Amino acid sequence: MSTTTSNDLEFVGLSASLGAEIRALREHDGDRLPAGVVTELRRSGLTRRVMSTAYGGSEESLPDFTRTLRAVAELDGSTAWLIMVWSQGNLILPRLTPGARDRILDDPGSLVSATSAGSGSVRDDAGVLRVSGRWNYLSGVCHAQWVLVHCTDERTRETVGVVLPADDLKVDRTWQVMGLSATGSHSAAVDDVAVGPEQLYPLDRFDESAVLTRHDLLPHRMSFALHMAAVCVGLARGGLREVGELLRGARDHRTVELGEQAGRLVMAEAALDRATAQVWDGAAVDGWTETEISALARAVCRTAASVTQAVFVLAGSRANFTTLPVQRHLRDVLAASSHANVGVQRSSALGELLTGEGGH
Repeated sequence: MSTTTSNDLEFVGLSASLGAEIRALREHDGDRLPAGVVTELRRSGLTRRVMSTAYGGSEESLPDFTRTLRAVAELDGSTAWLIMVWSQGNLILPRLTPGARDRILDDPGSLVSATSAGSGSVRDDAGVLRVSGRWNYLSGVCHAQWVLVHCTDERTRETVGVVLPADDLKVDRTWQVMGLSATGSHSAAVDDVAVGPEQLYPLDRFDESAVLTRHDLLPHRMSFALHMAAVCVGLARGGLREVGELLRGARDHRTVELGEQAGRLVMAEAALDRATAQVWDGAAVDGWTETEISALARAVCRTAASVTQAVFVLAGSRANFTTLPVQRHLRDVLAASSHANVGVQRSSALGELLTGEGGH
């Protein structure tokens, strides 16, 4: 069973000191990451891996980015989730107007949180655009400099994106949870905040002047589902490693069960690797469809959660102690695998396709 090695950490750009700080977060119970860790993440470039080099990113491939997420998630789930979320926020930048995009990019370390959950409106008040609304599941909002939300433009009745400085939002600390607690996925609201027209952007097209990467051109729901699957696999890896160390020297049914669960995770990880490679290479021959890949991502998440739960049981009563953080991994993977983007609708869409009810 492969688990994170020093080579993995070197590959993802984690120094030994930052890796140790992230691993120590397994005992962190706050609703946000420590500020010092976030500062180091910004300096490391981990949140800009999928951005264009023209914007200060490194244009890491999808297979390499999922490897990054797996390696970090094995150390700490909340950190990996926020790297994922802030990276996904950066993928929306090519849709923004040049003015809004330049304001964000003025600070190379800017963190962008985004959500489509919730509702808001844009109205014209004597020539001034004003935004009101409340949005949920804004992961990383307490550390972000910018937030991207969806609103109904009352002038056209169309749904548009809106760029808001994070300081404009009032954060409601609703994220009182057990799993992925340090992601700080709180709700936030604004009330009649004035915005410029350059802060609005379309959801269905890119700005003509934007520099695009291959990530930008992928179907976002599908690629985001693969990102989530990578986080779940990393969390399961961590649980397997910790319980494996606990059972070292044992020669009984527990080692058999541990091996069975490791085999299940290897199978799920192999499927994830094939899917990310196919998506990135644009393979058409014998390739899976977008519907199949999204359903695969859900299956990988569910397998990772099941494996982590099984090894938690193998650890016995010792799994309840923070000195063996398999419980944290279990709580985190259950939270990650419950996200709507890897929800039951992914399996439903594939089932409808197989029964002839789906559109494509």
